[in-house]
Amino acid sequence: MKKLLSIIALTALVAGLPAGSFAADKKPKATPAAAPAATPAATPAATKPIPLYSQVSTIDAAGKSFTHKNRDGKEVKFVLTATTEVKNGSAVAKFEDIKVGDWVSGLRLKKSDTEYEVLKITKFGPKTEKPAGAPPGASPKPAEKKTS
Repeated sequence: MKKLLSIIALTALVAGLPAGSFAADKKPKATPAAAPAATPAATPAATKPIPLYSQVSTIDAAGKSFTHKNRDGKEVKFVLTATTEVKNGSAVAKFEDIKVGDWVSGLRLKKSDTEYEVLKITKFGPKTEKPAGAPPGASPKPAEKKTS
């Protein structure tokens, strides 16, 4: 019984010590004002690149952007920045080389439901189709235009 009372008394004594005596052992906490403000673009989900494969519906050369019209009629805008890398296969290309109707593939970041920032364009041109029975890694060939 004496041991139990001794433990309780010791616990009360330690709990009653001023908090400043242990402050040197703890790391200082960051104040909320010092933390950067969270924006939708700064969220972890928004910083992960998303694959891009879209058909170009319209081009805004002055704004360096293009749009894609979804099946439901909603237009999605893709904006290129100064850091956007544009290639067509292994050849270096320019934004001006992309034409309306081309299929563009690469990587993008989501800015909103209807706007994306393009990080990289790796290929553009007419839609490509894989040959029937081709292995998954086989390179596709351009779709042929049907003439009547």
